Amino acid sequence: MKPVIHPIRKGDRSRPQKGFALLTVLLIVALVATLSSQLIYQQHLTLSRSTNMLHQAQSLSVAWGLEDWVKKGLLLDVKNNQTDHLNELWAQPMFKVPFEGGEISGQLYDLQARLNLNNVQESDKEQRKVWQAIINRWALLVGLDAPPAEVLTDWVDSDDERLPGGAESDTYLLMQPPYRAANQPLVMLEELKNIQGLQSIDYKVWQQIKLTASVLPTVTTVNVNTADKVVLMALTDWMTESVADSWIAQRKKEPANSVETFRSFVGQQTGMEAEAVSKALPDWMLSVNSEYFLLDGRIDFGESLQGVSAIFYRPDKKQVKLVQRWLSVAETP
Repeated sequence: MKPVIHPIRKGDRSRPQKGFALLTVLLIVALVATLSSQLIYQQHLTLSRSTNMLHQAQSLSVAWGLEDWVKKGLLLDVKNNQTDHLNELWAQPMFKVPFEGGEISGQLYDLQARLNLNNVQESDKEQRKVWQAIINRWALLVGLDAPPAEVLTDWVDSDDERLPGGAESDTYLLMQPPYRAANQPLVMLEELKNIQGLQSIDYKVWQQIKLTASVLPTVTTVNVNTADKVVLMALTDWMTESVADSWIAQRKKEPANSVETFRSFVGQQTGMEAEAVSKALPDWMLSVNSEYFLLDGRIDFGESLQGVSAIFYRPDKKQVKLVQRWLSVAETP
């Protein structure tokens, strides 16, 4: 029997080619879709980046305007007032003020309401000892384990001579990583964490430190009209919490016009003689006005949440200088 040979139909040869062509088209479509998605995504990132940069630039412009406004306000204040206290307009919080596309808010703080840790650089030996004693009392009040005045003094003084309870570069060079003592005044409060015995500070203690201490470029007095209760209690070893609370309540009603007003009040509260109070609270330690102020501002504009902090120095009635500025991302309330 002869084998049956079936003829090949005309359409059978094209089926493999049609399948391959369809697969090719699908691959091309997938590739085009992937490339298109990537291009769109890159364009979105570029637009977002440009928008953020524009919003940040606008926020910074507003921040510089806020600084100029603060300078003018501080000059106006010193021309119209002989003292600085918490009932004044500068001490009130700046509520959110809207502007086109955003809003601005902030608060001005008196840095002489806090204890200036750089006061240990006082050139007068006797006065320096008094400031060291004040800093040690303050440290115990805020919760530090050990008195830091001598290690702090060694950190800021220009020599390498170790005080009895201090630490100089030879101590810090043994640490990992090694570093040297600054031998200059503290610039940022965070530098405290580099000092011997203060490298590990509890979070709650650190929050108290930030509220009650400052690091200013010159030796400064404590403004009794604005001073924090912890700072008031640290001024002498006999200043009790009760006396400090009584003074804070008094100054809300009637701020002191002079340091003598404060000393007189303390004498009445404690029963101490005026001479003893004056000796413990001398004029070089206290004041009723301030030279250093801290601006804590926030600018919300579009996608930008800009935080700005700045320290201002007002040496007289003619000028206000910007001492220090640092920028950050504003925290969400």
